[in-house]
Amino acid sequence: MSLNPYKAVTPAFGPGSLRLSHAEDPVVLVVDDQEETRSEMKRVLELNGYKVIDTDNGQDAAKRACYVYPDLLLVNLDVPLLYQMVAARQIVKNAGLGNIPVVIVAHEDLVDPVAVVEIGVRRNEYLTRLFNYQQLENLLDYLLH
Repeated sequence: MSLNPYKAVTPAFGPGSLRLSHAEDPVVLVVDDQEETRSEMKRVLELNGYKVIDTDNGQDAAKRACYVYPDLLLVNLDVPLLYQMVAARQIVKNAGLGNIPVVIVAHEDLVDPVAVVEIGVRRNEYLTRLFNYQQLENLLDYLLH
């Protein structure tokens, strides 16, 4: 049994080259452009034992992710699904996050399957409609524990 609360992550070069993933208290990077929703989501996640880094835009998210390696990226932007997926991928690419789980919250009542097929959902991407925070907690528990 190791006393080290961190699990090793494949090293990368650049600002985040000494990245460590937090095994005991997973770090969730929340990108949400609605202040009220972001604050509420942060509070709920912290009450459930997650460390939360939050921001309102993808550019800031990529910068923060370079220095604090998140265990999961949660994107909840009030834009069409296609743009959310592109934004999430840019954050992952720009910060060199590799294959961390990415949860994208869809706002449309019906998700256009043609658009999803065109851009393609990757193995590490999870698309959900957020009906309540219990649903989100269950998904994060599944992905991070």
